[in-house]
Amino acid sequence: MSSQRYQIDLNGHLADCEMNFRRLQQLLPADAEAGDCLRFGVGANTVELLIKERAPYTTMLELRLHKPLFAGLPAPSLQVRVYHDARLAEVMGASGLRPLKARYTYPNAGMFQRDEKAQQNTYLGEWLSLCLELGHSLENPLNLLEI
Repeated sequence: MSSQRYQIDLNGHLADCEMNFRRLQQLLPADAEAGDCLRFGVGANTVELLIKERAPYTTMLELRLHKPLFAGLPAPSLQVRVYHDARLAEVMGASGLRPLKARYTYPNAGMFQRDEKAQQNTYLGEWLSLCLELGHSLENPLNLLEI
């Protein structure tokens, strides 16, 4: 194990967040409000984008799968903060966990990887890309949910 301290790749992080913003911009209607939910069929599963909060400069979203990927595991869920003025979208938490730190010491009690936040932002980008490439809308256009 290397004794060097993990260095955050700030340029890579900002690039991931900017691309995630662009992907979300293509998926979400401009007039979406808190409580709206978009559903995309991807293969045998459904990806849901739920708008939790909407403010002038930020939006809080939850991206979740309807069914778990593997039996015995919970369905994955990502909490995403969208910064409209900076044009960035960043993962703030996953599967109901506390907000992510930018880096972790390793080993740690939670067994987080040193670059956990970067991995989850990349994961978000992969899911959004999958929705754009292979997904089909299951709603026309929005379904209002109770929060």
